[in-house]
Amino acid sequence: MSSESYDVVIVGGGVAGLVLANRLSEDPNLQVAVLESGQDRSGDPNTLTPGAWPLLTHSPSEWTFQALPQQELAKHVAIPQGRALGGSSAINSFIFTSTSKSTVDFWEKLGNVGWNYEAYEKALKKSYTLHKPGGVTEGSGPLQLTLHSAEGPLEKAWIEGLESLGFARTDPLSGRLGGPNIAAESIDPKTKQRSYAANAYLDPIRSRPNLTVLPETTVAKVLLERASSDGGKAVAKGVQIISKDGSLQSIEARKEVIISAGAINSPRLLELSGVGGSELLQRLGIDVIVDNPHVGENLQNHVFTGIAFEVLEDVKTIDDFFRQEPEAVNAAMQAYATQGTGPMSTSNMITMAQLPLPEFNTEEGRKELDQLFGALDTDAKTQTTSPAYLAAHKEFMRTLFTDPSDALGNYVFGQAYAPFDGPSPTYRAPGKYISVAIELSHPFSQGSTHITSADAAKNAGTSEGVVVDCRFLSNPLDLEVMARQVRFVEDLVTRAEPIARNLKPYTKRFTDLDTAKAYVGRTAEGAHHYTGTCAMMSRELGGVVDNRLRVYGTSNLRVLDASILPLEPTANTQAVVYGIAELGASLIKEELH
Repeated sequence: MSSESYDVVIVGGGVAGLVLANRLSEDPNLQVAVLESGQDRSGDPNTLTPGAWPLLTHSPSEWTFQALPQQELAKHVAIPQGRALGGSSAINSFIFTSTSKSTVDFWEKLGNVGWNYEAYEKALKKSYTLHKPGGVTEGSGPLQLTLHSAEGPLEKAWIEGLESLGFARTDPLSGRLGGPNIAAESIDPKTKQRSYAANAYLDPIRSRPNLTVLPETTVAKVLLERASSDGGKAVAKGVQIISKDGSLQSIEARKEVIISAGAINSPRLLELSGVGGSELLQRLGIDVIVDNPHVGENLQNHVFTGIAFEVLEDVKTIDDFFRQEPEAVNAAMQAYATQGTGPMSTSNMITMAQLPLPEFNTEEGRKELDQLFGALDTDAKTQTTSPAYLAAHKEFMRTLFTDPSDALGNYVFGQAYAPFDGPSPTYRAPGKYISVAIELSHPFSQGSTHITSADAAKNAGTSEGVVVDCRFLSNPLDLEVMARQVRFVEDLVTRAEPIARNLKPYTKRFTDLDTAKAYVGRTAEGAHHYTGTCAMMSRELGGVVDNRLRVYGTSNLRVLDASILPLEPTANTQAVVYGIAELGASLIKEELH
């Protein structure tokens, strides 16, 4: 029996869900409900203190899905997804970088009219207030961003070193990449605390009488009513939930159900509700409401590895803090408590670069690139999306590879040892180091996520009943590119004098490409940037939602979160999700008026 009724039911209180809640409830005539499986952690010091964010791993604030063993990777892949009001913005690091103009414009080429860079950039700017050095602010959005200057010697060395090699400094929020940058962080400069979807978008509007927020409420499935006639569309009548007390209830939606549950849980809910591939659903005994085998496919994520370089003894790093040496930890805590500064005040990962691979911009490099792309056709069997999408993707990537002003790789510079090749993830080497994380910006490889059980009530609120196959590096071109990135980073760090003068004697390890490939396979792992599983593109290409975010085959069920992105952004996904959430909210609001 339905105990409650709202005009709009939003499933998931993460970034997209809370942006929607804020913008849709601006209309006092709309009764809006947000259902979030996790808790309200807005008072948790570990959530709010920037330098404490690594402590949130394997905490109550996240779902941790386990991926299938990866054939091309030695490391086990765990998939954290935010499970709290604020979603992944409550658990991830704070880097706020947008994506390239070319990436967003590609969305529109896939049949998404209105989803071009101009519209996206306008929506993104609506989301934030950027606090620059010197007290300068830009924008007036709810999310508070802090942009630090490159004041440290090593930060300056990174920027100046890349500039000396011909890579001009860029603005990571401009859509124009190809150089080093200092990234903004989603940290409020006044409170020195995490600024995220819960305290930025929700806290100021919690008292709205037309907004109901229900944490610790897990949605088991959407209640879909089959189309009454051939050619008609299914109607979402509401959702089935597991309430705080463990009872099974339903909530009615008078106008819309919007799923904003993330790249793993959104396709999971669709399949449990009867929207997915008929073969899978019938095998599990689920009534097929909408047959769409693309649900849960096109899973994309950045793969990363990195290199650590030992530096001279007189170079200042934060290795002692990362090793949790008592004196360094006490000093960091004191600096944060009294001045809001030091390693506890930041993610410690703000110095970056998004760069091309220069070797592909030479005549010889283009010939080699032609050979690599020629092999792609024979590797199409390794992909899970439609041939039409693969062709469009290949055309986009071919252009990207040869554009010296766009990025094939995202590089994050750190002032401490990172255990890319360490004996364990917690290992910290003695001495002093700099590290460069090496991330593949646009993977060719795609994976999938699907349910394995029809028992929605039993598995709701758990990470069970889902199988995730990331298929990292399943397309050989990804390994080719990453191996070249490893070789490229080693060369530029040891060749750029502003950086190199800080290093202890270093012998190059990756002049041979096969050695670099072996290193990638041994050390690479997945970032926390999962996208694509409810892709927004034409159904013929492999889409799940249209350009108005409606699930194909339904009249009033939508999806809005990272799962709709048909192509992986160039770097961290936080900013991109805020941007698409603002843009999507404006489109939905137009239709609900």
